[in-house]
Amino acid sequence: MAENFAETHRNVKFSNNVEATLRQEPGVIYTLAGTSDNYTGNKKARITNRFGRVKMVERTTRNADTNNTDVDSLARFIAPGKLADVAPILDEDDTEVTEVELGSALVNEVASAASTYHDDMASRGFFGNGWTGENGDIAVPFKSSNILVHGGVGITKNKLIALRALIKTRHVNFQREKPIIMVTPDDETALLGIEEYVNTRYGEGTPLADGELKPWMGFRFMPFTPDAESLPTSWQNWFTDGGITRNLPVIVPSGFHRGIWREFKGSIDERADKSHSTQFWGSARSACVRTDEDKAFIIQTR
Repeated sequence: MAENFAETHRNVKFSNNVEATLRQEPGVIYTLAGTSDNYTGNKKARITNRFGRVKMVERTTRNADTNNTDVDSLARFIAPGKLADVAPILDEDDTEVTEVELGSALVNEVASAASTYHDDMASRGFFGNGWTGENGDIAVPFKSSNILVHGGVGITKNKLIALRALIKTRHVNFQREKPIIMVTPDDETALLGIEEYVNTRYGEGTPLADGELKPWMGFRFMPFTPDAESLPTSWQNWFTDGGITRNLPVIVPSGFHRGIWREFKGSIDERADKSHSTQFWGSARSACVRTDEDKAFIIQTR
């Protein structure tokens, strides 16, 4: 009984410590979703109903009939991501010196794997299809008119002005929420090369003081390195033209939703088929999706 209790306690500690590490050191992309919810099952789930714009009309007579207005309604859905797991196996010698405490190497590595998975699913959701229709079976592709073409250059002041103008035509309120531009190392370098951005005469603070990217022109900037390590299944969506053109996501948080089927679940088991080596198993399941096509943009750079 004591042995079983100790084994159960270690399982719980392993799982809890990985979850705690995920909370302390989360990923990047999936944290940008403006809304999130927990889901179960394997079918698409309804997120919300979006309604078309309505306008008030002045009354022209006393005791007039009520101004009844038909409102367009559009349901948006989220499709569940596939369950993913990781299961490193350690032989008896390694197991004896392996800790599952908070901050231990194994806990950090498994948490990193879960974080990478969740970011990957968020990236896939941004570039992939949205879902609508009565049962969520109508695909909504990314709005091509919301892609600002590269023009043969990287991030420039004029390009950011053009992006701001494009976003405003979609009635996004910059005062209510700042759009977030994901920037690769090359694009971060280009941004830091803009005189008006780095010079304190044109704004408060300088991004060069501590390396942090300050907001500018109503945008927030989020550094990210998309590659096979950080986004195993979706990094190629960030590049076109043989990798020459970069597709930088521009996320308005209220138009991006995250669904959580399983943030993380862990278990430690002895594998009799592997010379009684110990398997440290962890799994996760999530997905992200656009919920408003007028709150998702791409700025292309070269």
